[in-house]
Amino acid sequence: MIIKKQIGVFCFLLLIFWATTSANIHDAKAESVRKAKTVWEKTYGGKGDDRAFSAIGMPEGFLVVGSTTSLQPNTTMAWALKIDNEGNMLWNRTFNDQENSEFRYVLLLHDGFLFIGNKFHASGDTDGYVVKTDEKGEPIWEFSLNNGGVDKLFSAAKTQDGFLLVGLTNAIVDHGFDVWIIKITEGGHLIWSKTYGWEMDDAGRAVAISADSQYFVAGYTNSAGNGDYDFLLLKIDVEGNLLWNRTYGGVQSDKAYLIVNAHNGFLLVGDTRSKGKGDSDAWIIKVNSEGNPIWDRTIGGSNFDVPTCISILKTGDYVVGGFTFSFGEGYRDFWLFKINDEGNILWQATTGKGGYDEAYGIIEVADNAFIMAGWTNSIGQGAYDFYIVKVNVANSEDPWLLYVVACLVVILPFAVILVLLKRKRVLKNREFSALASP
Repeated sequence: MIIKKQIGVFCFLLLIFWATTSANIHDAKAESVRKAKTVWEKTYGGKGDDRAFSAIGMPEGFLVVGSTTSLQPNTTMAWALKIDNEGNMLWNRTFNDQENSEFRYVLLLHDGFLFIGNKFHASGDTDGYVVKTDEKGEPIWEFSLNNGGVDKLFSAAKTQDGFLLVGLTNAIVDHGFDVWIIKITEGGHLIWSKTYGWEMDDAGRAVAISADSQYFVAGYTNSAGNGDYDFLLLKIDVEGNLLWNRTYGGVQSDKAYLIVNAHNGFLLVGDTRSKGKGDSDAWIIKVNSEGNPIWDRTIGGSNFDVPTCISILKTGDYVVGGFTFSFGEGYRDFWLFKINDEGNILWQATTGKGGYDEAYGIIEVADNAFIMAGWTNSIGQGAYDFYIVKVNVANSEDPWLLYVVACLVVILPFAVILVLLKRKRVLKNREFSALASP
């Protein structure tokens, strides 16, 4: 009976230990920053300034887009390059050679690619700029639109009948910048162009499309909300009619750059200076289809940490990429972290050199293995070069492994004590039997 009570007490203590230890292990794991293992890394560019802003994966490799000043003197050109799975260049193309231009985003299509970017004129005006190409990067059609002034595009999504393009414009006088949304056909013809905004600055940065073909546009505003800038979420229908808008934020600057579909809602991702631990932290908000918050999380260190890209993983979790001043080896390092649909941060890691390294694209290639694309001045030839790295985030800090080890540390002493007690009880019984014998 005594041993049974001892076992019961032990089990109760073990349960308490499991509850506290597993929570502490999870928290410690989320807070710790790993150094990602570099599988390979390569730079692409010349003596000028070459910056990658977006990347997509394909079975035969990856396509990376951005801008380059290395190929033509005094000209910034939109640049796209395709590499194989080991980083070897397959082809590269420049676009709009007579004017300054850039690509900020790329969509993979069944018959090629859609490049989204901007043209920069000597007058100071900016036009949204879109190019449809075939699978080898050869242009099929181009589209540009100028409202007068600065009109920039940052992202796009494929719709049932064309493409939705998202950015900002200052076309309305005395209105600051407004959210700018354009819908075009698959052949590059304008369907509609609309602005959404108030008296001050408002911007659209990314778009997600719901199962019922409603458009959700994320960005930021300082026309409404609580602070300097707030996260902004718009819901519009297929004709561009505004159904509702929501803001999220504190008293300082909070800007959303990304939105992705999630289970029963969407994830909004950006940076915050209102919340978190440092000068700016990554801020993730999950909202439902009506824009109501479900949960929010911040992650970062004591300095500036900025999320710039996100991918949905095969497991249904998410990996967020960006750059960090708080962690790593250089002034800025590539930064990535994994988060699940409940908002739990599973791990975070960095990779980089001694200089400035910023990531703007992240692609899952295997479990805990990723391609990251951005730019660097740590290595390479120029002021900045395209920097593409394959990393592996080793699962060396698996919480279940730590839990098993921790449990063994507790179980073994108790097991030894129980064996000794049982042995002592057996000896006493023998002594009693010997005394009671005739």
